[in-house]
Parts: sequence; C-alpha cells; structure tokens
Amino acid sequence: MKFKFKLFIFFQYFSIGILGPYMAVFLTEKDFSSAQIGMLIGMMPIASLVFQPLWGYLSDVINNRRYLLLISSLGVALASLGLVLIESFVLMLLCLILFSAMLAPISAISTAIILDYLEEIDKLEEYSLIRLWGSLGFAVSSIMMGGLFLDQVLVYFGWFSAGIYLILGVISLFLPEKGKQFVYSRFNGLDAILKTNRFPIFLISSIFIGATIGICGNFQTLSLQSLGASSWLIGVIISIQALLEIPMMLVVPSLLKRFSMRRLILIGALVLPVRWLLYIFIKNPVWVIPTQIFNSIATISFFVVAIAFIDKLISPKWRATGQALYSTALWGIGAGLGVYLAGNVIERYKIASIWPFNLSLGLIGLGLFYVALRGFSDKPITPAIDQ
Repeated sequence: MKFKFKLFIFFQYFSIGILGPYMAVFLTEKDFSSAQIGMLIGMMPIASLVFQPLWGYLSDVINNRRYLLLISSLGVALASLGLVLIESFVLMLLCLILFSAMLAPISAISTAIILDYLEEIDKLEEYSLIRLWGSLGFAVSSIMMGGLFLDQVLVYFGWFSAGIYLILGVISLFLPEKGKQFVYSRFNGLDAILKTNRFPIFLISSIFIGATIGICGNFQTLSLQSLGASSWLIGVIISIQALLEIPMMLVVPSLLKRFSMRRLILIGALVLPVRWLLYIFIKNPVWVIPTQIFNSIATISFFVVAIAFIDKLISPKWRATGQALYSTALWGIGAGLGVYLAGNVIERYKIASIWPFNLSLGLIGLGLFYVALRGFSDKPITPAIDQ
C-alpha cells in the first residue's frame, strides 16, 4: 500500500519541479513583462483561495477523495494544454485560473489520504518517509527540465505538465478511501480549532512565509540566469535543494521524539531570512548551492512538521479541511500575493531587488510565528462535539 502513496507523491512533486522553478521562464519566453508574469503567477494561488477550502470540505463530507483527485488531475492536464496554445495575456490569465482551481485540492486531499492510512496503522510519525519521495521527484524533474529542456521550455513545458497529471489521475484510482466514517453536522468539531485564539495568527504567519517561498520558487531561476548561470548549473542548484531534503526526511521521526513541533517550525522560520540575506550578497551562482541546506530545513518545518502539527490540532473528521486551510494560507494568499508583488518589484528595481524584499517578509513571518506558537502546546485540541 505504501508504494502507491510513494508513487503518487513522487509524481505530484515531479510536476512541482517543472511548474515552480520554470513557470516564470516559460512566461518570459512567451514575451510577457515582469509585471504581467507577477500577476499571472500570483493569480494562481490567489484563485485557489475559493477552491481549495471548498475541495477540502467536499473531500471530508463526500468521502470519495480518490475520484476528486482524478477529476482535479484531469482538469490540470487539460489546462496545461491550454498553456501551450495561448498567446494573449487575458486568455493566459483565464487559463491559469482554471489551472489553479483544478490544482487546488491535490496537495490537501493526497495528504489527508496518507494521514488516514498512517493513522489506521498507527504510524503517523512516518509521514516524512513517504514525503521524501516527493523530494526525489522534485529533484529528478527540476534537473531534467533545467539541464535538458530549459532552452526549449516553450516546446516541452505544457506537454510535460499535461502528461504528469494524466499519470497522477491514473494512480489516484488505486489509492484507498478512508475506512472510518463520520457524521457531519454543519461545522461541528471544526469550529474548535478556528476559535483557538492563536490559530489565526498561525495562518497569518504562514502567509508571510508562503510569500517568501513562492517568490523564491518562481523567480530563483530568473535570478540565476541574471547571474550568468548555465542551464545545467540551474538544474543542479534547483534539484540539489530537494536532494538535501531526503536525508532530512529520514531523521524527522527521531527529531519529533527529541524536539517539540513548535521548536522545529520556528527553526524553519528562522533559517529562511538567513537564506534571503545571503542571496543579497551572492554574485557567483555557484555559491547558491551550499545555501540550499536552508531550504531543506524549512521544507521539513513547513511541509512535514507543520502538517503534522495541524493534524494534531484538528479532529480527524476535518483532516482534509484543516490541511486545506493551512495550504490556502501558505500557498494561496501567501505565495499569490508574494509573487504578484515581487513581479512589480522586479519591473521597477530589477531581479536582484526581490531578495531584500523577501528578507523583510521573512522577518515579519518569523516574528508572527513566535507569537502564535508561544500560546500553543503540542497536545491536540479536543472539540466539545465531534460526531
């Protein structure tokens, strides 16, 4: 059973290794301006604000997650083909809104399915051992796209994306449904976490952190090109950040036994501003390679530990909804606004200006996370009504 999850996560992040680092390059080759690119890419996560919580809620209530994954995967594949054909800004904007609407549920629902299974076998702490296959998929696709196809990104980008999401759709048919059934009555049980005083601050903190991660993920390739990096070096730099995540994923179960989740999340929030500060002064792209260790630490904090933290806080019946709320804050509002604002910053001040901007956002996110997590324990919140 675990093999199916590993395969799905591998291809899910394989697609991210193509879309994240190279979407801005693809749109640049389409002759869109920096401001237009910021709006186009920034609109994608913002558009998911409506769809992601809705998908998550439907996933919990309908209890048919794999078919929702199938529908969304096929929708992304169809929208990917539109990217190949469209040339105008308005049509591209509409296509990317469709793309993000269909993409929105995949991460939250797949995470919920995996957590359901691990809970059933009483091995929730092994989530990182499945998630590391996503890091491997990201590494393979990013080095492949950067090293082999970057110079022909217009030709291959959309077709690769469509093919990968067709594969994800097929794999989703073989994933299990959750075994435990719940009775849903409006939002009973969900309001316990939403009414927790510091949880909104946690989500706001995630917005600022998500903005910095989104900016780096979408504009790092353009930044490296501005420093004169070759296509192969760009592929290596982007892939190595994912390769470094793999040994980190392996030690997460041990780390969770020694350190609190709050501390591990704060460490991730701390290392990101250090990373952005170093990027301000790096002029030789080779020196970006050792800084990628900070990315792997942050990935552990926000894409493994924070997911487990949210899962402990919220009732299992609202598992997909809780993950969707967090993902919406991190990748929806955060990444969307960050990329949009960064596009305008680049338009006015050139590409190097995004790193001081990122540093400012990261420091704000760090401060807010400290305030939010100071009021939390690692114990789950038990709702008054949970049936």
